[in-house]
Amino acid sequence: MRESSSKDREDRRRLGRLASGDTDAWEEIWDRHAERLHGHALWVLRNRQDAEDVVQTVFVKLAGMGSELLDIRRPAAYLFRMAHREALDVLRSRRSRDEPLARAPLFESGELDPERRAELVMIEHRIAGLDTAQREALYLHLHGGLTFREIGKVTGVPTATAASRYRLGIEKLKRKAR
Repeated sequence: MRESSSKDREDRRRLGRLASGDTDAWEEIWDRHAERLHGHALWVLRNRQDAEDVVQTVFVKLAGMGSELLDIRRPAAYLFRMAHREALDVLRSRRSRDEPLARAPLFESGELDPERRAELVMIEHRIAGLDTAQREALYLHLHGGLTFREIGKVTGVPTATAASRYRLGIEKLKRKAR
């Protein structure tokens, strides 16, 4: 937890600098969080372009928040919550237009040797079989480094539900691996 706390402090300082108009702070926050936010949006939306749009929207909104930035205690969790809400808006928009869900790869595998690439495709296939809530809980916990309590806040569910989604997802992956 100590490492997380120091990262939170660094991020809160960056947010303070951003609130005072320091554009370098925005770039530092982007460098630290954009890739993981994109990964989260990609796991939810399964569409690379939509995921990129979500990240762009989050950072545009962040840049316009001003002094509100000073009230953010857990910057990473806050950014994931923003990305989650934006991704849900994209899903709602798709459904209202009856657009099919695209299937983008969850992992970049272009530079890998063929054996490792095949392994990633197999893992991706297993993960794709999880429902969206379980896939999201896995991503937020394993890649986002969020606690179950934070995952609950990001996704709008109780802590126990977030933990349950994670555990169910892990169990399904274990069963598929047998």
